Amino acid sequence: MQRNTLLIVMVAAGSAMCWWPKIMPPNLDLPGWKTPLILIALVTGLGTALSDEGTGWLMSASILGGVAGIFCGFKLWWPADGIDAALVPFGIGLTAFTSIPVSVIAVGAGVALRESKIVTNNRRLIWCAFLICFAFAPTVVALTPLLVILRK
Repeated sequence: MQRNTLLIVMVAAGSAMCWWPKIMPPNLDLPGWKTPLILIALVTGLGTALSDEGTGWLMSASILGGVAGIFCGFKLWWPADGIDAALVPFGIGLTAFTSIPVSVIAVGAGVALRESKIVTNNRRLIWCAFLICFAFAPTVVALTPLLVILRK
């Protein structure tokens, strides 16, 4: 698999999974919009910096992955409360529209980072940061039940 194809798939998956720790009940009460949007920006920006080309594909993967992750998250963990369930369509639309400018700005920052000397001199460090950002959401989803039990 080519590096650019791998990065596109990882950016889509990372953008999809970043919403799950916030949607999943019970959650760790992470900061509302900040954590998922920061993760989308980091995964998209670092993925763009590591790629050779295909910024349009990376931006599309980030936007579509984020929207797909929101839909899948609410499909897996539908709110038990009726009031929360009534607000899900509004939440889906709002999160989709907020993730679009974040993805666009992150791709621009990634292109600027790619053209600087930072990526060429510290390629392994950028890969490590990308993989840590990519693995954050699945790790939080896996550890949430244990941490909620220990919190009580």
